[in-house]
Amino acid sequence: MKQQPACFFAVSLVLTCIVSFSPVRGDSGNQAPGSSVKTVRPEIQSTTKTAQIREWILPAAISHETGVGYVARLKIPHDADRESKSACLLLEDGQPLPHPHALHKLIREEGKGHFSHWTPTTLYFSASDSSDPRTNGRKYELVCPESFVERSTRFVLNDADSLISFPDIPGRHVQPLKLVWENRDPQQTIQLNWKRQGDPDLSSQQAMLSSILKPGMTDEEKSLAIWKFLKDWRYHFYPAEPGDEVHDPVKFLNVYGYGFCDDCATNFAVLARRAGVKSRTWGLSGHVVAEAFYDGKWHMFDPDHEVFYRNDKGVIASVEELAQHPELITKTPLDPIGSSSQAIARLYTTTADNQPSERKPAIKDSQLAPTLEPGDRLEFDFSAAGHVHQKYLTEAGPPPVAGNGTLKRRITKLARLNQPHPHQRDWHFTWPYVLLKGGLELKLAPGQSAPMLSVSSNGASWTPLETSLKEEKLTVSLDAWIKQQPTAVYGFYLRCENTNGDDPAGSIEQLNSEFLFQFAPRALAHMQNANNHFEMKISPPLPTEGKGLAVQMVWKEIE
Repeated sequence: MKQQPACFFAVSLVLTCIVSFSPVRGDSGNQAPGSSVKTVRPEIQSTTKTAQIREWILPAAISHETGVGYVARLKIPHDADRESKSACLLLEDGQPLPHPHALHKLIREEGKGHFSHWTPTTLYFSASDSSDPRTNGRKYELVCPESFVERSTRFVLNDADSLISFPDIPGRHVQPLKLVWENRDPQQTIQLNWKRQGDPDLSSQQAMLSSILKPGMTDEEKSLAIWKFLKDWRYHFYPAEPGDEVHDPVKFLNVYGYGFCDDCATNFAVLARRAGVKSRTWGLSGHVVAEAFYDGKWHMFDPDHEVFYRNDKGVIASVEELAQHPELITKTPLDPIGSSSQAIARLYTTTADNQPSERKPAIKDSQLAPTLEPGDRLEFDFSAAGHVHQKYLTEAGPPPVAGNGTLKRRITKLARLNQPHPHQRDWHFTWPYVLLKGGLELKLAPGQSAPMLSVSSNGASWTPLETSLKEEKLTVSLDAWIKQQPTAVYGFYLRCENTNGDDPAGSIEQLNSEFLFQFAPRALAHMQNANNHFEMKISPPLPTEGKGLAVQMVWKEIE
């Protein structure tokens, strides 16, 4: 299994800003003759800012050097002492260590908080009392001022198929910050599909397979393509919850983007079966892998450890063959993720608890195509997620890479909602990303009494909600109800009920809602160094020019 990343980082506290504000490029949109895809080249605006970049130095990133000196490998490069003089501070439990830019001899022999940020990704340091920073229980954090350029672009799309094109950004670190979609059409509800040109379509299992498989592929070629696809589009971390929640490839890659070995193996089996390849999983001694059956035998694929093994005939070996011939594993000292091949071989050769399984997860073929109603505003925040869905090993802490998004929706025509009884209206809300928090505000008509509100996961069993009324606005939080649900929440039923027998559609002028959800940043296309060409499909297309889908993208670039 992969180790957790050794370092985490975050951007905090903008200190100075706005040196320039200018369009970088402003080509007008055009449509190639005979093409149904409209090409859009939006203008880009720029702002120069300075911020503090903070990086936690975890024990796993620290090694003993000499004497009382230690060295830490940094995830984020910064200007360092060897080239000039580092401007970074090293904090120990929040307090700056007293001796920056120190000679390495002093760090090793004297300690007492001497440190040197020697290269962009190397930190030599000592604890304030010369103890071992890996075991002394203190927290170490490197804080560096960083100048960067924040860029943003805004444009409006109406066509069914658009290609949004930006220039490459060579030689800079590019970090996505925000992506916003807003449906400005006053009447039309739309579905969206957004991806980078050339990347797989992650919106459904079939879309994934159509993106990565080619006609005429053999079953081995299909298996290799699925293995590589999963290897590339997820990372190893504690799954959000036990069970089959993360065994749906659409949720696994789009909502979370992480999981354990069994999650990778099960997703491989799900996709392989859908591609027509017989597949199963194997539980080993502390590890899970997948197998595909073709050419009359089984073949092992491990997307979590990013490996498979070929025998002397060039055939991909099965689990049982690897148990009999561990030298196929140990012929290289480390596997692709850095695990000891000797240790990996023991997982296969200790066969007493090795067990194959052909269980098929109880999942539906989910679709990830966000639906925006008129006036909806959907915002994806690519910075570290403040909230995540976590029902499994909560003490492990949050995943290192996750994103939070918000959806704001307004309903003004409650008469269109389902009416099970004359004094009731039900709103059924569904969303393709897991919901974390939610709040509602009902604007009452003048002189109307507040309705009772209740919530249900299935439309049958209802839970009353506590509400607060102020100046004809009734507010309610769904946070507690969402948290109490045993599994991930992707929707609910809300019931408005008038005790006086009147139709709630006549007493409620407007229902405003806002939801916080989780998404996988890797799966949502944004700016990077190259191939900044994005495909947007809008179904149905929006007819009114200027009142279509408003898009905003924000990112930062660091030299």
